[in-house]
Amino acid sequence: MNRTALAFALTLTAPFAHAQSDAGAPDGPARLDALLRAVVRSNGVDYTALRARRDELVAAHTWFATHGPTSTPAEFTGRNARLAYWINAYNATVLRGIVEAPATMGNVLTYLPDGGFFRARRWRLDGRDRTLDEVENREVRETFHDPRVHVALNCGARSCPPLRAGVYTAAALDRQLDEQARRYVTAPGAAVVDTATRSVRVSQLFEWFRDDFRGPFRAGTASLPGVVGFFVAHGATALRTACGDDAGACTLTFAPYDWSLNRAR
Repeated sequence: MNRTALAFALTLTAPFAHAQSDAGAPDGPARLDALLRAVVRSNGVDYTALRARRDELVAAHTWFATHGPTSTPAEFTGRNARLAYWINAYNATVLRGIVEAPATMGNVLTYLPDGGFFRARRWRLDGRDRTLDEVENREVRETFHDPRVHVALNCGARSCPPLRAGVYTAAALDRQLDEQARRYVTAPGAAVVDTATRSVRVSQLFEWFRDDFRGPFRAGTASLPGVVGFFVAHGATALRTACGDDAGACTLTFAPYDWSLNRAR
């Protein structure tokens, strides 16, 4: 899977409120924020506009090569600072990978053999070369154990939860992740209930990472388990009626993942 000016600069807090470079250019997260606000649409990414600003994207992404929780630990002293860094680094890397691919590339999974876009190509991040798969699974999932990351990491595919039109910041991370989760689970078609079979169809994403959604998830005064609990806790309240107060009366089915490029339509 604009409004960048003074208001944004004043509200950024560590680790993203760095001084500008000697050349007067903003740092990586500020550059990335400006790009995201300019090219992310409600139904995808305007890659034509992004390719026209490729130099800005490369400059933003290059910052992540030499900054990070290991390379510059003083800038990332809290959990939220480190997690925000890795989410932004992942999303920026996906965008750069797509922009540097031929404009005819229409499917991120099949663009390189054997899912090589995610598993083979290596990128310099936080001072070391990593694949996107390594960032997602080692740096994010295995380290932070937060199921909300699945609605924040954007793999560039049509079925991926939507890309946020702005960077994630340490100070606002929990609010931003909750907003992304709510945006995703309440979108039309995110959860389709079949009352006859008492089943709920959700994205295949929740099959692949089902163990990350064990819960429990707080929904009002209740704590609900599993994928349905995650949906209910973040605003898909209709599922509680369909699946019971304990979210256990429904079985899950999974919609095939659409790996075609998430171009804005």
